[in-house]
Amino acid sequence: MEKKIIITTSWDDGHELDIKLAELLAKYGVEGTFYVPLKNAEHQVMSSALLTEIASSFEIGGHTVNHIYLNTLGKQDAKYEISECKNMLQQQIGKEVKAFCYPGGKYSKRDIELVEEAGFLFGRTTRLLHTDTDTDQQLMNTSMQAFNHSGAVLTKHCIKHRFIQPIVQYGFFHKANKNFIELSEIILNGMQHTGGVFHLWGHSWELEKFQLWEQLEFLLNKLSTLENVTFLNNTDCWKSVQNSRT
Repeated sequence: MEKKIIITTSWDDGHELDIKLAELLAKYGVEGTFYVPLKNAEHQVMSSALLTEIASSFEIGGHTVNHIYLNTLGKQDAKYEISECKNMLQQQIGKEVKAFCYPGGKYSKRDIELVEEAGFLFGRTTRLLHTDTDTDQQLMNTSMQAFNHSGAVLTKHCIKHRFIQPIVQYGFFHKANKNFIELSEIILNGMQHTGGVFHLWGHSWELEKFQLWEQLEFLLNKLSTLENVTFLNNTDCWKSVQNSRT
């Protein structure tokens, strides 16, 4: 029996270069969700017109009002950042916003509850190397970042999140670094036997800074040729996983 594989992507921070990402996704027929803050002190946020353009073809998700780490805020300020980003984005794009992403992957049990209270279906994390989602805690994990992390960084990431299996499975101790294309292929090959969700995420500004566009396009092209996979945005992926467990 063939195992069901879902491929989804997500892109954070709402940089104006997200339009380049949107064009690449459309070129290869890959779905995605763009997590957009209303403001960002670190990077320029796309214009309202550009946001509307991307929203015409792709899902838009909340990423707080000011792109601020929720663990640095009191409850009322965190509630504002979460709930108001939803309201403001919905007013701009004229669509319901159902997906949320935690800036910096920082969140607590309190923040999970605030995300639910605001009407989001889930909160996307930055936890890597997963091929499932934690529907019990309303957390969407990720599989691969479009960035070449070293083996040491990936090992530390797994230890921090008490997710030891990938350290042995992917041999991080035996390789000085990992190319995200190579590691994506290893994960996808394993999923042929297990099924699950392959979730690729990244930042357009980071792709530009480290000149990773060509590598990303290579991977998107590779994904587009896979057989027996379904391409979904984050919310549709979440719903599909939930439905399969009921």
